[in-house]
Amino acid sequence: MRLPVSRFAVAVAVAALWLAAAAVAAPAAPAVQDTEQWAVYRSRFVTDGGRVLDTGNKEVSHTEGQGWAMLFAESFGDRASFDRIWTWTRDSLQRHDSALFAWRWDPSNPKDPVADKNDAADGDILIAWALTRAAWRWHDAHYRTAARRIILDIRRKLIHPIRGQLVLLPGEEGFTRKDGSTIVNPSYYIYPAFRDFARIAPSYEWFRLRRDGLRLLARARFGEWDLTPDWLTIGKTGELTPASEFPARFGFNAIRVPLYLMWARLATPKRLAAYLDFWSDFGNQPVPAWANVDDNKVAPYAGPTGMQAIVQLARSYRERDPAPLPTIGEKDDYYSASLTLLARMVRLETGR
Repeated sequence: MRLPVSRFAVAVAVAALWLAAAAVAAPAAPAVQDTEQWAVYRSRFVTDGGRVLDTGNKEVSHTEGQGWAMLFAESFGDRASFDRIWTWTRDSLQRHDSALFAWRWDPSNPKDPVADKNDAADGDILIAWALTRAAWRWHDAHYRTAARRIILDIRRKLIHPIRGQLVLLPGEEGFTRKDGSTIVNPSYYIYPAFRDFARIAPSYEWFRLRRDGLRLLARARFGEWDLTPDWLTIGKTGELTPASEFPARFGFNAIRVPLYLMWARLATPKRLAAYLDFWSDFGNQPVPAWANVDDNKVAPYAGPTGMQAIVQLARSYRERDPAPLPTIGEKDDYYSASLTLLARMVRLETGR
């Protein structure tokens, strides 16, 4: 006699298997890459003191950039740079009331360069993930301890229940409204980090956040091409709309959604289809920097080199035909160069 199995029981069983896999010995660190592209990036955007300059935004620094640069330094086997960047990040941005980080450092305000103490979830995740990977590569318990403190506070302060699902708040403050709605940023779901976090701080919540994030992503499709908006509002009854506080665009934020899906090996043909269909409308021409998901207008200018690198990566991922490794353009600013190096890491770490 076969007994009925509830969906909850199945979910628990799957989560147990996922966490068991995550709890096994840490994966071997990826092979150190050729360092030429990292040297280019480091010379343009990383100061001797470890601050990462957003050259497209008045040379401010933020946790996104610090976290990415830490990932790059780890991936390229540059421990000296990793330590400089991590030390500046910890000393300049880590908050006193938690292990999370103030999101922005502004050199134009020397008296108080960290005027806004709120955090940004993607920066917190990137920093914690870089420390996790560094702990495995260099067998350093101090990195692991620092990563675990951040991961635990991400769980406590940024994972938020809504109508039976978990969502990732973009920051600790300012994203839950009085009317019961919540603002999220789909590109802050850095899926490849979540399984690694379950190794450092095991919890069923990492499985749920990944599962619920993918479900949210499947629903958060708008406009002619069913694209993901940069910012999304979840209404109090669960309805989804592009967040009114931001332009209703698939653009400089959401371009990272397919990137992180590919990195986590979650980029099924169905999940990539809308992005690839949109990009295919432009043939071999550079794709536009954004598309408005309300009126379907597109930017009158092409996206930067880093965006084009992600487009090429997605196309080669679908065809299972490895693309040439992308390289930083001579005129690329910080953000474009960062996307290029991220695409390069995904290409090498997935073999796609």
